[in-house]
Amino acid sequence: MLIRSLIFLVLLAGCGATGPQLTRLEKEKLDPALQRLVLGTPASRTEYDITPDPSGEDRFGVLVRTDNVDDIRSAGYAVTSSFGDIAVVRVTLVQLKSLVSLPCVKNVTNGSKSRPL
Repeated sequence: MLIRSLIFLVLLAGCGATGPQLTRLEKEKLDPALQRLVLGTPASRTEYDITPDPSGEDRFGVLVRTDNVDDIRSAGYAVTSSFGDIAVVRVTLVQLKSLVSLPCVKNVTNGSKSRPL
């Protein structure tokens, strides 16, 4: 019985480790709200600037600190505006994970929606 219990605990621990993970680079470049989004544990959808694209897939508005906005555009990301070293980019969840791998991206923060006072 003890051996069965130990095997069950090992299997249970292994199952918990198979969920989404963040690489060191993603942890360094993504703010906490976006880390929760990537891990699938957001507090609330209202915490994010979300708009569906024509296919129905969610696009998230994020602020990207970069040293080259043109590199982000040429990589195929939807840059809606930029000022200095900050770009506003709309990305899918899959694109968010790949965006941080671009060398020109310094960090990515959540672009939460503005709310009236």
